Amino acid sequence: MTQVCFAIPDDEFERDFLQLPLDVANACAALRAEGIGVSVWDNRLTDTPPDTGPDPDIVVVVTAIADRAQCYPLVLHPVRALVDQVRRQWPQATVLACGPHATHLPEATRGELGADFVARGEADSAAVQAVRDLVAGRPGLPVLPLVDSYPQLAAEDWPLPAYDLFDLTSYTAEVFMDGQVRRGSCGMVLGVRGCTYGCTFCHLPFGTRMRPQPVERTLAEIAAMRERGVDFVFFLDYVFGLHPTFYKDLCQGLTGQGLGWTGQSRAEVVLRTDVEQWAAAGCKGMWLGAESPGIADTPVGKRVKPGVTNAAVRKLQDAGITPFAFLLIGLPDDTACQNGELLEWAANLPGYFGLNQLFLRPGTKLYEQLAPRYNDGRMPRTWAEVEAVTRRYRESYPVDLDELWGRLVRLPNYLGNAMAAL
Repeated sequence: MTQVCFAIPDDEFERDFLQLPLDVANACAALRAEGIGVSVWDNRLTDTPPDTGPDPDIVVVVTAIADRAQCYPLVLHPVRALVDQVRRQWPQATVLACGPHATHLPEATRGELGADFVARGEADSAAVQAVRDLVAGRPGLPVLPLVDSYPQLAAEDWPLPAYDLFDLTSYTAEVFMDGQVRRGSCGMVLGVRGCTYGCTFCHLPFGTRMRPQPVERTLAEIAAMRERGVDFVFFLDYVFGLHPTFYKDLCQGLTGQGLGWTGQSRAEVVLRTDVEQWAAAGCKGMWLGAESPGIADTPVGKRVKPGVTNAAVRKLQDAGITPFAFLLIGLPDDTACQNGELLEWAANLPGYFGLNQLFLRPGTKLYEQLAPRYNDGRMPRTWAEVEAVTRRYRESYPVDLDELWGRLVRLPNYLGNAMAAL
């Protein structure tokens, strides 16, 4: 029997949460159903590989799990360190890398990681199909597949995720206990893949077409997690509520189940949705992609005025749902970031906010537009050059983004502070 171990590297950006690698659980379940032995080494939790029997024939290194794929890190040092450890632990194993890095710069990713093969495509489907090809002896080149990316496998064909390979209570996010937000055990669900919006700064690993899995499948995933001690989940769906039939049926199925959950959406979707139904189904908090009060006037394709976001925040509060806001500093031509308006807006936001800085990532339109400007007129060929593009962009920004970051994270409604205080 072929043995496959999935290895998940440490992530320098992990701060206030540690999310379940749902795509790895999916891939493990699919491969196990085909008679392949599977195991998981989550290097974020332990430096020690799993002791589950025979050594793996193939080690799949996932460079950015599903929750990190939208905002994947540009620095590959932690991934390379894990590959090196894999080589020392299992010198005979074939190393396969998958994730957004392999998809967008496959040759650079393979070379910089020292992997034998890389697989292009959504991490779970790419891993499954690449392992199939390796086991069958089909690949002729180190970049898989030979042309384009592996297609996404049909959701209805997936077995339930292999939750038994994980201690689900080790994975955490913001949850609510006794009416207060704090860090606690949290599962993860991905019911609908894709996002139809075109924000140029956003990496969309699942594409722009909405692809819902059957609601019954989503409810079965949640039930399986609850059997393993999980009573709070996060919906990774990028725009919760955007597919009205799916989310209406989902909320009906969750109502009365005693499950607490959070999700993420957009202000416009909140304003045209019955969020009372979300609350009745157990929704405790909802993230909004607020970014900046000045984002509508920036050239990134997101025309959401501050009043729309503020109205969505009030609507969530009125329904008893705690609003969370994603803030993003460093957007091009963002006067709110440059004149202090963003800081004032964040300080007065009801609820909590999380914070990110703009990274110019391969796979986004903004990267395609700006990367040559900060790389001697040509597109980067290595991840070091990609990282340098963002560094030079930040250095040329009209305000000190590090100083702004420092002021924002000292605000009491910054989520990290709120959870640390409890």
